[in-house]
Amino acid sequence: MSLKLYIGNYNYSSWSLRPWLVLRKAELPFETEVIDLDINGYKEKLFNLTNQGTVPVLEINGNRIADSLAISEFCAKAVPNLWPKNSIDKAEAKRVVKLMHTGFKSLRMEAPMNLRRRTTSKLPKKCLDDAHAMIELWDDLLSRHNGPFLFNDWSIADAFYTPAATRFASYNLPRSERSDTYISELMSDVDFQEWEGEAFIETHILTDTDIINL
Repeated sequence: MSLKLYIGNYNYSSWSLRPWLVLRKAELPFETEVIDLDINGYKEKLFNLTNQGTVPVLEINGNRIADSLAISEFCAKAVPNLWPKNSIDKAEAKRVVKLMHTGFKSLRMEAPMNLRRRTTSKLPKKCLDDAHAMIELWDDLLSRHNGPFLFNDWSIADAFYTPAATRFASYNLPRSERSDTYISELMSDVDFQEWEGEAFIETHILTDTDIINL
């Protein structure tokens, strides 16, 4: 089986990071191709891949899957342990993944993923409210499981919250001691550190993202 993952830039593309981590944890061999965002012709490249015109896109023997959750579900069919083994935990994990997929909109808009960013600028109240709600979610899940991840062992849920965890470091967002430990666990993961290393050396800059909360 030949797999190729098309992603946006390492520093900014949170949706690309999620399935990249899932593929790495699934130990499925795959190629990666970066499509630089917000440059002349980038949209044409994206629409040549899928009708959605977005990344990530996983190409499987010439067929393509768009959307990070759909790609993660494909991986989970090949490697079932990407979801929690317990059926109740699995259902809960899918719920919180969908919540990340559709929710926390102010946090995502006002504090976009920017791995090279470190700032203490004040953020809007709605963004801080989203961050607080996320911390409450993490603390609840971590208190009910043995950790170090949301459902004991690493799962797709942790992949989906890793880009959010980086925002707490980038924007110095308040968090509990328990969630701070969880954030450290995600950001010290060897696969994430490889991704972060690529982000630090890439030269492409998204000006509109970099000027947010200087």
